[in-house]
Amino acid sequence: MVIVLFILMVVILLTAEYFSFSKKISASALRIPEARTPVSAQLIERFFHQGHSWMIVNSSHEVVAGVDDFAQRFIGKLGAIDLPQAGSSIRQGEVMAMMKHGDKILPVISPLSGTILEINTRLKIAPSSINDSPLEKGWIVKMVPDDLPVELQNLVEGVTADRWQEAVRSHLIDWFTPRLSVVMQDGGEIIENVSDMTNGDEWPVLVDEFFPNISSNRHNINT
Repeated sequence: MVIVLFILMVVILLTAEYFSFSKKISASALRIPEARTPVSAQLIERFFHQGHSWMIVNSSHEVVAGVDDFAQRFIGKLGAIDLPQAGSSIRQGEVMAMMKHGDKILPVISPLSGTILEINTRLKIAPSSINDSPLEKGWIVKMVPDDLPVELQNLVEGVTADRWQEAVRSHLIDWFTPRLSVVMQDGGEIIENVSDMTNGDEWPVLVDEFFPNISSNRHNINT
């Protein structure tokens, strides 16, 4: 009788432990993981123009604009940059600045229309700030936009911008196929000073290929 009672107690204890364990498994399986903020949502929303300029919106009355990493690698280490004057007006797609590397010049396209509110005066002394930090410290101008909601539709952002930039890099590789080994560096990034790989006749052809409409949208800037 004692043995039977002992066995019965063991069975009861094991059954209780089984159901307790099952509840823990079920609770774990049904628990919803803590939501994580997507990486893209943690970044500043940046819009890109096909002329390789960018802009971010500070407010409805102020945006910041500059050039992307492709543009600064394309022209190379800057020796100088011509900047617009504060108070001047510019249209989307027009040239708002001129970057210079040796005898090579690369226009900077305005990503939108507006009035120049402020220029980055640091660039007059250290134009290579654009090379060091094109998306942050190397910003070029701040402006008051003329028609922000409409002109944003002409720009790209997020995944679309990433795919576009990847396509441009692939196109550059194709353009330099005979010299492919010196176009890209380890990690798949474009080397610095791409302009040094071209002569005086090739440079304008290369610029027209990767910076469309520059020739027909030049803007007189005051230095």
